[in-house]
Amino acid sequence: MIKTLIIGILLCIGLCSVGQVAMRPEINYPEGIYLTKEDFIKKTPSDNKEVVVKSIALKPKTIHDSIPDHCMFYYKESDKKVKNVFAISHQGNLYFQALSILKNCTKKDKTETTHALNSFCRVLIGGSNYLYTELDLANSWKQGLGYGLGGAAGGAIAASAIKGKGLVWDFKNEEFNIFRHCKDYNEFMTDVYPDGVQKCEGKQPDMVQVRATMELIK
Repeated sequence: MIKTLIIGILLCIGLCSVGQVAMRPEINYPEGIYLTKEDFIKKTPSDNKEVVVKSIALKPKTIHDSIPDHCMFYYKESDKKVKNVFAISHQGNLYFQALSILKNCTKKDKTETTHALNSFCRVLIGGSNYLYTELDLANSWKQGLGYGLGGAAGGAIAASAIKGKGLVWDFKNEEFNIFRHCKDYNEFMTDVYPDGVQKCEGKQPDMVQVRATMELIK
């Protein structure tokens, strides 16, 4: 009962804070670029080249006055896109590259894909157990089917496959775990925090409730 009440309070806080101030978890990672998972685990930056944050677009714009949850990074000196890295710690925020997530996720999550492999997603919630973030992902089989069909109908199927999904970096297992759908999220929670299991009224879990639960188990 007490745990349920705590989740309810966190839900209210989450709903009230949406669209106001970006969540900034305490991230204890030195500033810099982490090229590999091993460097990240050791908290040892591989590179300290200066980077700038830009939007995800055909003509990316530099982001100066906000903290984006999803973005691209460019090397300041060369203006070349940052590729093939594991993570970046930048101005007190930690970002994972989409490609590194898909390369280092659990076996069951290998069917997931994204349209911007070199993009980055910001850690929203962090603790000693998990680092939680969100990323637009799609099931590669469903998306491939849509593109294969072609035309407006195929495009609609491919687009509908893309969903903003929650995921965690699991410190104990040293891998990412993607919440592909509500049932998958509940299977994860059943093992680590049964009170966080949802009723699954839709295919995807309630993301506000997911965030509230992650605050409890982080």
